[in-house]
Amino acid sequence: MEVHRIHLKLYAQPGFVIDTERSVRVFHQWIKDRVLSEQIIDVADYSHVHHGPRVALIGHGADYYLDDSEGRPGLLYFKKRAAPPPHERLADAFRHCFTAARLLERDAGFDAPPTLGTGELRLRFVDRLLAPNTDAGYEPLRELVEHFLAELYRTPVAIVREGTEREPLSLTLDKRELRQT
Repeated sequence: MEVHRIHLKLYAQPGFVIDTERSVRVFHQWIKDRVLSEQIIDVADYSHVHHGPRVALIGHGADYYLDDSEGRPGLLYFKKRAAPPPHERLADAFRHCFTAARLLERDAGFDAPPTLGTGELRLRFVDRLLAPNTDAGYEPLRELVEHFLAELYRTPVAIVREGTEREPLSLTLDKRELRQT
């Protein structure tokens, strides 16, 4: 897998609203307490962006966002550096994203922390030259994605490529659906 810039979004339960002020405080505390295993640099408030990232936890190798894109709040993980080796990148992205999700769900800094599901996710490969959002662009990644999801979930997962060629290669993953395209 040559692509290394990976987005992974977990959706929050219906009705969850991102509290920007509390989220900024929680993320600053994460930096202070070094709760993540990677180098984290700063926190940014993007609440002025409509249907976009609301709060960003900026790291050296990856960023974490409380995100409201698509009109659906959730946690967006963005792996922006090439490490680890290519065959481990997808597992690494999922591991970091799921770890941050569990930390958010348990953080006492929220009045009502989010519940982040793993049954429906959005996976994007943000290297449009290496992985265009076309059938041909997805084909070299298909076996890797399908194999990884089969091992992760141990149940059928629907994989639907979405969006236009102008967007990053975008897959909706849904273990609740049995159709696959």
